[in-house]
Amino acid sequence: MAVITFDFDDTLTLTQWDNNDECFKFVGPNAQIITQMIDHMDRGNEVHVVTSRMGPAMNTDGVSTPGGQPAILPFLREHLGNNTERLSGVHWCGGMKRDKLAELGSIQHFDDDPVELANLPPGCRGVHVPTLHGID
Repeated sequence: MAVITFDFDDTLTLTQWDNNDECFKFVGPNAQIITQMIDHMDRGNEVHVVTSRMGPAMNTDGVSTPGGQPAILPFLREHLGNNTERLSGVHWCGGMKRDKLAELGSIQHFDDDPVELANLPPGCRGVHVPTLHGID
């Protein structure tokens, strides 16, 4: 069994720039990456969500963040359904993910951020997830 990790914002979610509000707005789930997450669970891998958001109590009531991103736990329950129970953990780092990925023993991390991907711990392979807006 391998440990596989996924970023949340702009990896499991999709956003688009809103010129009127001058911020990124949530437009929906990233179905392709969510399918890959479930596929890893089906293969018996240990799957975690690792976010740079502050937490873990932050925004667990289902209210969107000021930038329009959804709350993590309600989003996962909605889009993973019964597979939510197979998720091994959700981890709020409040910054760079490197130390948490090393602690978990992640061998593969999905993320949209090239800075995160350039700073993965040894033995962890990065998978770049393209965004709708194309801004890294």
